[in-house]
Amino acid sequence: MQINFTEQSIAQLLKQLNSSSNHLYLIYGLGGCGNPLDGTIRLHFIATLPSNKIKIPTNWIPVYTEPSTLKFLDDILIIDFHFQSGRYLVKSNNQIYGYFSSVKQL
Repeated sequence: MQINFTEQSIAQLLKQLNSSSNHLYLIYGLGGCGNPLDGTIRLHFIATLPSNKIKIPTNWIPVYTEPSTLKFLDDILIIDFHFQSGRYLVKSNNQIYGYFSSVKQL
């Protein structure tokens, strides 16, 4: 798996990155119906990585996730930021995984 950040997303994430929570963690959460195929993706800044983490290479800083998350994602993802909407976009060549407004601290 590979994640590529656009220049816009890196610029926006740098504004939020700090030394106490400097790891990016990708979370795949179940959708409102509890169906795994109806899930959402979110990025969070965390200070301490869980023991079951997987490191995903990127064109910027590594992203971490749980092993179970990988089965819901394509092999190559793009994380973009749209300044007009103020939202991040996670997508692949095959689909859009979702929009979210901010990267929260956990």
